[in-house]
Amino acid sequence: MKLIYCPVCHDILKLQSGNHRQCLCGKSWGSYWANGVDATIGGDAIPLGIDNRAFHDALLHRPKTGLGRTFTAFVIPERCEHITRDVTIKELA
Repeated sequence: MKLIYCPVCHDILKLQSGNHRQCLCGKSWGSYWANGVDATIGGDAIPLGIDNRAFHDALLHRPKTGLGRTFTAFVIPERCEHITRDVTIKELA
């Protein structure tokens, strides 16, 4: 699962296929491509990833009390074959 983090307003958004998403301040945006793997991001967006299997396992083993299960999340590298950087300006007016 890909998310974007905006270092300006500190919003975190889950990317969606065919649905352009923007952070609260409008300085970061992105969306998945139709293939559901590749994504385009723009502005100040920093891409994040969540290991889907680890996340699903954490949900399945969610405890009734105490600390929740951990799962793997990571900052996607600046160069990634599945992320394209949109260089157009799309900030909110």
